[in-house]
Amino acid sequence: MKKIYTFLPLLLMICSFSFAAVRTVCNIPTPSAQYSTIQAAIDASGNGDTIMVQGTSLTYTGFTLANKRVVIIGPGWWPQSQISAVPATVATSVINNAVASGSEIQGLTFVGLNITTASINNLRFIRNHFTGSITIGANTLTYSGYLFEGNWFEKSYIQANVASYFSNFIIQNNLFYAGGILYFTNSSNIVVDHNLFYYSGLYYPFGTNSYYACYNLVIQNNIFSKAAPVYGTSSTVKCTFKNNITFNTPATAPWTQNSNVDGGGNVLNQDPQMADQALVNSGTDNPLLNFTIAAGPANNKGNDGKDMGLLYNTTGSLNWNNSRTSRLPYIFTMKIANPTVASNGTLSVTLEARKNN
Repeated sequence: MKKIYTFLPLLLMICSFSFAAVRTVCNIPTPSAQYSTIQAAIDASGNGDTIMVQGTSLTYTGFTLANKRVVIIGPGWWPQSQISAVPATVATSVINNAVASGSEIQGLTFVGLNITTASINNLRFIRNHFTGSITIGANTLTYSGYLFEGNWFEKSYIQANVASYFSNFIIQNNLFYAGGILYFTNSSNIVVDHNLFYYSGLYYPFGTNSYYACYNLVIQNNIFSKAAPVYGTSSTVKCTFKNNITFNTPATAPWTQNSNVDGGGNVLNQDPQMADQALVNSGTDNPLLNFTIAAGPANNKGNDGKDMGLLYNTTGSLNWNNSRTSRLPYIFTMKIANPTVASNGTLSVTLEARKNN
């Protein structure tokens, strides 16, 4: 049987980017797109263009984003579509020029990503999957205005350069499985909000630690399960903790250590009572677990009146259930009524599309 690959965007999607070019990428042997590599699409793009990457079973070669500002969109880390429901996995890639400031990357799975060489600002990483760390910074350069939202960090870290300077980062509604945040030593206005940090009990580079060498962060509304926010005297220092909950972590409250500040509302070593808490406790590595909270010490106890941990907002984009798929309408099903068509006949195809906030 001949396979039919349908590319991610619908006409509705394309129309939404009517003021900039949309370029499509697919790396299967008989591609259904304009380009077979992300790099070729970047090279052909101008500032403000959008690159749509099809999910396939093949890993895309890494790309270098240097001299232009673009939006790169994949299908998501666990697409909901019933057809071609596979992620777009990309080998280690690089962003290395200030002209790339303002770019957005959404819905890709990265083996690794390095942001280096220049002061690159205002980058947005939304609903990606990182199986290798994302490293940011070089020398004494500055980096500002970053957003990390709805990402799944699997045994990976957001790792800053200890000599660089960082400001105005928002790290919200991300899942860190055996991973965390490292080396934000020179930082200001870094907000780590409504994330889930949990751990399998196996050994990773920083033990059971979620942070290392981080200074002056605002850490609020997070859940730490077998993932300690403090690792010795050089992990979280002079950070402000607000409305966080720890469980199966050391007995000493992290907000009382290393000149940290207790901003109130923190809960030490109590069960957050997520719906799939037993699986979280066992270290099950699955981003589709039910992390919702119906009762208990984390229920409606955030400093915004919401549950601690991952957000499940009924409106807007901050709903972990939606994070698996990129923020675009997508083809959910395709039915071909008459797979055999006579010469000059009509192929009857029914598509069902769904939106995703």
